[in-house]
Amino acid sequence: MTKFKLLFFVCLFSSFVGHAQQLDTDKLYLQALQEYREARYSEALDLTKKGLEVAPDYHDIRILKVRTLFALQKFEAAGTDIDLLLANAPDYEGVKSIAMQRLNQLKGDMALKYNENLLNIYGSDPDMMIYKARLLLENGRFEDARVLASETYSASNLDDGQRYAIQQIMNLTVKDAVQVTGQYITFSDNYSRNNSWYALSAEYQHNFPHLALIGRATYSDRSYNDGSLYEIEAYPIFSDKMYAFANLGFSEGQIFPDYRASASLFYNFATSLEAEAGFRSLFYNDNSYFTAIAGLTAYTGKFYLNARAFIGPERLEQMVQNYQFNVRYYLSTPENYLFGRFGSGISPDEPTLYTRAQENPTLEARYFNAGINKTFGMHHVISFSGGILTEDLPREETGTQYTTSFSYRYKF
Repeated sequence: MTKFKLLFFVCLFSSFVGHAQQLDTDKLYLQALQEYREARYSEALDLTKKGLEVAPDYHDIRILKVRTLFALQKFEAAGTDIDLLLANAPDYEGVKSIAMQRLNQLKGDMALKYNENLLNIYGSDPDMMIYKARLLLENGRFEDARVLASETYSASNLDDGQRYAIQQIMNLTVKDAVQVTGQYITFSDNYSRNNSWYALSAEYQHNFPHLALIGRATYSDRSYNDGSLYEIEAYPIFSDKMYAFANLGFSEGQIFPDYRASASLFYNFATSLEAEAGFRSLFYNDNSYFTAIAGLTAYTGKFYLNARAFIGPERLEQMVQNYQFNVRYYLSTPENYLFGRFGSGISPDEPTLYTRAQENPTLEARYFNAGINKTFGMHHVISFSGGILTEDLPREETGTQYTTSFSYRYKF
């Protein structure tokens, strides 16, 4: 009986001590958290160390220690504690977040190796797959980045921000590309010039690490006249959230502007929204035409939704206005999609329709275009579309234009 009582008191005392230690470590954690919030990081670090000496499996204290080490820029020391958490409690709340922060601090092969370790622990996590694709891109492994981004995009549990990030990666994985495009336009009988038009263009694109350059030549035959337009475009990338577009062109013949200059700035905000602000300036027969542009794009689920407004120039005391809505529905990858465009008015930026905007800026126009963009393997992309435009004509008539276009793109 005496031995039984002794054992009972030993167990009771051990339980009391353990409970006291728990209370003590809870107190240390709250004190350390307060010091951390008030940016007294050295004091917070000392308290977390004391807490872990008593309770090495107190994960909240260790996570707080890691965040404190981050604040003190002691990244190697933080890495040691993160490794312990990944080994013992990878699914504990906050562990994955600090592991991703650690990943962001690494570069090159070290980052790729650490990323692989995280993927082994967490499986095909979309954020980590996206980060790996970016690392491959930075290391010049464009094909590998493209395959990984495409595979990740096929997952059904992506949010809008993740889909947007993958689309940006896919755009950057192509180093070179050539494209040819053909367009054919026919007119209803009530046009004075109702012979068919056609246009052919060829372009070459080269992607630098933070810049895409495109050279393009377009030839158009409008039955009554023909001409060629030569352009160079640039897409500089300033950050993950901001990039720009610029275009310069000149022509031979009478149907295109003598010179043209364009620029737009794009900014990504609220994860999956993108705003555009820009202008187009055309010079035609010693006259200049200026158009202001504003746009907003939303990436939601598998949809790309874009609204744009073109205001200007002023012609015959009337302001030329064009409003359009563009939609894409993405299929298996960001380059496989159905697309459509609805609009009213004719922008002078439309090279195939520019003449009508000059001659009759106040007449109303409405148009619709739809098509498909489809990849074949990693190198081949085709696009096919058809559209219809109805517009007011002089003498209270309405004319209709029918447009068909086809393009082939080879990426390498």
